[in-house]
Amino acid sequence: MSTQLLLTFLYLAIFLCYWLLRNKHSLLCQWPLLGMLPSLLVNVRALHDFITEGLRRAGGTFLFKGPSFIKADYLVMSDPANINHIFNKNAANYDKGRDFKAIMEALGDGIFNVDGDSWKLQRKLLHSLLNNSEFEGHSTQILTQKMRSTLMPVLDRAARRRRTTENDQLVDLQDVFKRFMFDNMCLLVLGFDPHYLPDVGSDDGGRLPDCECGKAFDVLERVAIYRHVVPVCLWRLQHRLGIGIEGECFRAWSTLDQFLYGSIKRKKQELATKHSVSNDVHERKKLDLLTQVLVMKDEDDAGRDTITACLTWVIWCVANHPAIEKKILQELRQVMAARLLSSDIDGEERGGFFRNDELNKLVYLHATICETLRLYPPVPFEHKCAVEADVLPSGHTVRKEERIIFSIYGMARMEEIWGEDCLEFKPERWISEKGTILHVPSYKFMTFLAGARTCLGKNMSFTQVKSLASALLWNYKFELIDDGPYGRPTISLVLFMKEGLKTRVSKRDH
Repeated sequence: MSTQLLLTFLYLAIFLCYWLLRNKHSLLCQWPLLGMLPSLLVNVRALHDFITEGLRRAGGTFLFKGPSFIKADYLVMSDPANINHIFNKNAANYDKGRDFKAIMEALGDGIFNVDGDSWKLQRKLLHSLLNNSEFEGHSTQILTQKMRSTLMPVLDRAARRRRTTENDQLVDLQDVFKRFMFDNMCLLVLGFDPHYLPDVGSDDGGRLPDCECGKAFDVLERVAIYRHVVPVCLWRLQHRLGIGIEGECFRAWSTLDQFLYGSIKRKKQELATKHSVSNDVHERKKLDLLTQVLVMKDEDDAGRDTITACLTWVIWCVANHPAIEKKILQELRQVMAARLLSSDIDGEERGGFFRNDELNKLVYLHATICETLRLYPPVPFEHKCAVEADVLPSGHTVRKEERIIFSIYGMARMEEIWGEDCLEFKPERWISEKGTILHVPSYKFMTFLAGARTCLGKNMSFTQVKSLASALLWNYKFELIDDGPYGRPTISLVLFMKEGLKTRVSKRDH
């Protein structure tokens, strides 16, 4: 018996050695029984680049084979023709799928997580909200006030300390931006400021408070990626037992529930009090507006992290390309010079903040943001599921209920889509000969998704990022440190920087 067992193991070892030698040059090795899962797990720390290389070798579309004993196959793609087919030409045949809501638990019942009538209703409400001029003005006012009272003073203090002390004063801009946008979104959605980035004049000794809610969001975003990589049966078991990253998920939800429900309850009490003592038409209109914002809170929670990620990568890209920084500053000087020639401005308007009408003139900055979003999309992938079987333009067959992953990160790195210079950071690719921003089809530049699912907050997001980036680049110079592997993306639902964005900050003299 022992001899037979030994021979069995020997034959198995010989077979595995032969199989490995035959597949040693294959990026996505298909292991017996386990499919491509071992290759994925080995490369999970560089997941986005791993998938990108697989797409490059496969010509833009490949089938990821999971273990044969569970349902874990994905069709992975970056081919614009296939994307156009799925999101536009045959969109009715593709939805989020049965497992998506459980995988993306962090998004709750919000617009990102639902299909059908619920999605249509939420999109209609959100469209009405984002096209409301009063809401747009309210959001701009909050953003500007928070920049003046928190963001700029924090950077001013860092610049002063660097100038007056011998030690380098490093600032993690990614952490600062996360805090700033969390406060901004809470004010916009709940009418409540948690002050994770303290106001000017606060007695904090320069220390920033713990940002427990921000950490909780980070955990939920990592869980979303984990549930895409690990077989459903495994993460569900961990979820029931409350162990591993799924145990962290429970604690994160507890933190967020306590914060959100407390904030919403406090705001409802405040609104009820105001409504009971005032019959003013404007107050009733404002109440209705805030009610809509509360209904759409999932969209704005997502906005907090996507804008933070985009702004972080913009500063990093610009700081790494002095020639591009010079062109942006030249454009900002031209706009500021035109303002200074105006006779109807007060002293406050001579500061380093740009109005909405001025932001529209910043073509090169807009192109720089587009290029950043191309190479570093805040949400690096999208998920769909086929309702019925289909055949894609590439010739690939899609089975009924087959899950599909669209690598938005990988699309930016395909020569077939963006040319031989696809890996270069090149804002000029977005500017036409007439000096205007070129239109790129959404199925090619998929950062804001495509078809009926195109992000309704696109214009608002551009305005906020341009407002923040213009003020920051006009007032400060950011010097990157070169003593570590910075600029690596996180493996998370939102594409942050793994090591943060640590910089030396100094004031600009104009």
